[in-house]
Amino acid sequence: MAGSVLGSGSCTYLMARWDEIFSLPVQNPPTLEFSAHDLVWSKVEGWRDKIDRVALIHFARVDDFVRGESSNKDCPTRFHVEARRRRSPKAPYKAKVDGILEYILYWCSFGPDDHRKGGIVRPSRNTYIPKKTTAGRPNTKRGCTCHFIVKRLIAEPSVALIIYNQDKHVDKKGLPCHGPQDKKAAGTRAMFAPYISEDLRLRVLSLLYVGVSVETIMQRHNEFVEKQGGPYNRDDLLTHRYVRRQERSIRRSTYELDADDAVSVSMWVESHQNHVFFYEDFTDSDPFTLGIQTEWQLQQMIRFGNCSLIASDSRIGTNKLKYPVHSLVVFNSYKKAIPIAWIITPRFASADAHRWMRALFNRVRTKDPTWKLAGFIVDDPSMDVLTIRDVFECSVLLSFWRVRHAWHKNLVNRCSGKELRVEISRRLQLAVDDICGGHGNVDLFERFMEDFVDCLDFMDYFKAIWYPRIGAWISALVTLPLASLETCAAMEFYHNQLKLRLFNEKDRAAYQRTDWLVGKLGTKVHSYFWLDEYSGKDDFARYSKDEWVSGLTSFQKSLEILDSDVVIEGRCAKVTNQLDRDRVYVVRNPGSQYGMCDCTWAEMGYLCEHVLKVIKVCREKGSILSSVSIFQYNKALIDMLHCPPHDSLIRDHAVSLAIYVQKQLISLVGSIQKRTQNAIREGSAPVFSDKQDRGFVNEDPCVNGNISSNLENGYTNCSESPAGIQSDLGNESVDHTVGTNGIFGEMAVVSGSEMDVDPTGSISPSELPSEMDVNEEVVTGNDVFSEHGVNAAGNTALRDQNGCGENLYNNCLESVMAA
Repeated sequence: MAGSVLGSGSCTYLMARWDEIFSLPVQNPPTLEFSAHDLVWSKVEGWRDKIDRVALIHFARVDDFVRGESSNKDCPTRFHVEARRRRSPKAPYKAKVDGILEYILYWCSFGPDDHRKGGIVRPSRNTYIPKKTTAGRPNTKRGCTCHFIVKRLIAEPSVALIIYNQDKHVDKKGLPCHGPQDKKAAGTRAMFAPYISEDLRLRVLSLLYVGVSVETIMQRHNEFVEKQGGPYNRDDLLTHRYVRRQERSIRRSTYELDADDAVSVSMWVESHQNHVFFYEDFTDSDPFTLGIQTEWQLQQMIRFGNCSLIASDSRIGTNKLKYPVHSLVVFNSYKKAIPIAWIITPRFASADAHRWMRALFNRVRTKDPTWKLAGFIVDDPSMDVLTIRDVFECSVLLSFWRVRHAWHKNLVNRCSGKELRVEISRRLQLAVDDICGGHGNVDLFERFMEDFVDCLDFMDYFKAIWYPRIGAWISALVTLPLASLETCAAMEFYHNQLKLRLFNEKDRAAYQRTDWLVGKLGTKVHSYFWLDEYSGKDDFARYSKDEWVSGLTSFQKSLEILDSDVVIEGRCAKVTNQLDRDRVYVVRNPGSQYGMCDCTWAEMGYLCEHVLKVIKVCREKGSILSSVSIFQYNKALIDMLHCPPHDSLIRDHAVSLAIYVQKQLISLVGSIQKRTQNAIREGSAPVFSDKQDRGFVNEDPCVNGNISSNLENGYTNCSESPAGIQSDLGNESVDHTVGTNGIFGEMAVVSGSEMDVDPTGSISPSELPSEMDVNEEVVTGNDVFSEHGVNAAGNTALRDQNGCGENLYNNCLESVMAA
């Protein structure tokens, strides 16, 4: 009976303790790594009348906490798993009595044993035989008592309970036993962390995977340490033995873990849980799907994907691999594509995509709850746009680079006449532009095939491959905004780099094994892209292989070409090579992304820097139209202005902001008008900028006419948020353009260097027309959001071409107030 009473009291105590624990908030610091200083700790009654110091975090972030604690500046260290126990999830349990699914004890790697003179070794280590020489041992085990416990709650498997009572790096006497505070550790490795950092480990592995020798790695490392005057941290103490051991491990490893390919992949997934965000084996209804994302890729996704773009390169290796690879990439500060995930699956149906997309989104949001995507770029019209919008809650854009690349490449290979290539390319461009502008349909391609029936080889290819798919592409071009040329150039560069780094095996039979593909992506290919972002990669440039050679995208290279090196002669343009001044490249069909250049990169079907530079020069001269992306951007903003506000607060804000902007523009133009009149009285003539003079005089009347008709009829379909259009232009292109509810946060300032090499422009006093009358309407048509800012020539051109003298601003204001 006494035992029964005791058991009842103990159970009541446990339940009260768990009630107190479950009432604590689950904390999730926004940084990639965090330590005990970033958490709010609570006191909870523990065992034997002790008070435990506890906190709740997401279990997926335990590794982030361990890394953060290891990076302690006052006492650098590293924590290892000293003990671990797991309970089967199917075992019976009481949530508030024995509700621990997993128990992990993390201990500072300088303890718990003490191998110093007079130190204590635990009885469980009585098999340890002291060596004659204690070299290195006192530096690794010094009796540190710092440790913490992680308990995974069976009632909430996604939550981890951290119990951190011993948070000081001291021995049992309470004295510092390692780190800068331990004076006896001076001159030994105990001054630093016991192991090298994760960054150095990845650096060593990546260099070994791409073929850099052990001796070269150590030589460069020792030179760096000597240059800085000696070791300052644990990484400076990198040993030849460690690098040699890693090299030997790589050399002896094999991707074929089992003769059965499926079993081998399962074994890889089991041993690389941190690299897998989604895995499903074949079932009766679902196909095999594997999502690979390393910790470094997740960090790049958080760093460059937040409030920015993610693009997909779908189905690389369709003709070579057993299963194609779907890549997701972000764009770094140099606008180069970095892979942040690889998905391997035989099919990309909408239902399948929803599962792995949701898993990827949940993973990144677990790391950073504030992470939000601005836009998702697809290169396949069959991808489920609704699923992407549902999961990532962003706008979807279309990249046409894959189609343009295939057309260009096959034109070079299947059409021998240069003039015929140029004419076919020009017709394809006109068809695509008309469709994007809302003026074309499939009839354009039918007439195209009739007009060029003599080019049998290319027409047979076009009819067999593209004509059956043209309907889906037309629907996508009409409904989705196009990505910029800079994005297309970055995707082409990434696609080419991935092919070089993946398809370089001597044994072609390996391509038909999934375990080879998984192992290659997670090791060598990952190492290549990691080294692309490594700041010290130039130290090993002379030892790099061809597939390691990276560099700038064609868009970035085009910015380095001087305007004086471009000469336009009729229907051709000549671009002088920047290194070899005697080499001149000829670009036919200048000013178009479908232009034909005779350089090596263009003959492979890619957008070269010469074509892009000619486009920039032509746009600055005003001899060609603005890009389709800019047209769609302006059109979306104008459509949004005619979208009736659905909320009174939004309406009131829009009206007040519109009145404020009107007053600002009138006062600004009034002051300029006054200064201009004074200058005229004094006998000086106003000076016009090149952009004012150019304006929209070369715009296509049908394009502007379409915009005018849109303005007259109004638009109520606002499914494509202009925030998505802004995301296509990049974070640096538009500052606070449009909010998610369709109201303006600030006036847009569009940078042309970021948008399809359009000339830069902004609303500034120097570009406003000095002869504009104050009483005349100030803002018209596209002028509010044009890439050239506000200019008189643009206003006149729009009125002359469209026969429309109405003021867009006043119309918009009246329609908003009427609503």
